[in-house]
Amino acid sequence: EHGVSGCLEVFLSRDTYLIKMAQTKTSLNQSTVSLSPTGSDGSGTGIVFDEYDERPFLKDLLVENSSAIATVRNAVQSHPLYEPSRYDDIWILRFVLSHKKDTDASSRAAIATMEFRKEHNLNEKDLRGLIKHFDGAPFATAGYGLPYGDKMDLCAGENAVVFAMPDENRGLIQYVFLSKMDMNKINETMTHDDLKKEMMYTNESLYQVLDGITRKTGRLTKIMKFVDFDGMSLKRMSRGYLSMDAAVSKELENFFPQMLAGLLVIHAPKWINGIWKFVRPLMPKRVVEKVDFLPSNREKIQKSLARFVSKKNLLEQYGGENEEWPIPYLGSYFR
Repeated sequence: EHGVSGCLEVFLSRDTYLIKMAQTKTSLNQSTVSLSPTGSDGSGTGIVFDEYDERPFLKDLLVENSSAIATVRNAVQSHPLYEPSRYDDIWILRFVLSHKKDTDASSRAAIATMEFRKEHNLNEKDLRGLIKHFDGAPFATAGYGLPYGDKMDLCAGENAVVFAMPDENRGLIQYVFLSKMDMNKINETMTHDDLKKEMMYTNESLYQVLDGITRKTGRLTKIMKFVDFDGMSLKRMSRGYLSMDAAVSKELENFFPQMLAGLLVIHAPKWINGIWKFVRPLMPKRVVEKVDFLPSNREKIQKSLARFVSKKNLLEQYGGENEEWPIPYLGSYFR
């Protein structure tokens, strides 16, 4: 049962345990990463974590969910697409957590994901070095750009959507400045399939980055989405686009489990309640549960974000100390 690559050997001794993780091949660069037990100070990895970092340790999650993981592994390992070095226990863990230990749902989602990744050849593509902001810069000029992202980029103003990695050992942050996105143009120029492919490749590229950080640090790492309504008007909101975006998100949610840490809304206008009542029933339940409306006070924003990004790395406009702007393309760190 535990003979496949990537499995755990758990040794219990009174109140302590030792987890011995087999070296796991990453599907991105075929290098190997050895994960050893880590403490709250990052011992075992050489990484020092700050006091606000609340990401759970893999070693704890793998032990707490070992029974469910084993059940899902047994269910998926007979599938012809199953590869133990690629679809290891850390990969399975994300499905178990997303489906709250429902092993039947986790197994179905895992199998569907293997088939989805095969259909779109996602296992063959390292997309990390292509990630750019949605900023209106032509792909050919920028030298960056994910497949099917060009149409979305043509609907974006300068630094409309920014993907940031403030700390290479922490999670990612996606800043969305809604007033710089032309929702009506997106709705007019992009089909459902266009948006689905754009979102698929964007999610996959970010998932690859997050998986790498997770395995390097030994802590489950996700992305925080930060949606800023400053300067946005009601007439520029497009119900057609919002409906299409929500529908695509639902179609893809099971293929990228445990990826979103939260969706924080800042500078929410008075009319946001009407939009939220319309959008909420359309969005995936897991996303709705992670939406939080923050006050506009910079100090309160900073405190809310401390568990995701340190004050040193948070943008100055949100109460942090980081004055760097524009932020380099995320893809530049992987070239």
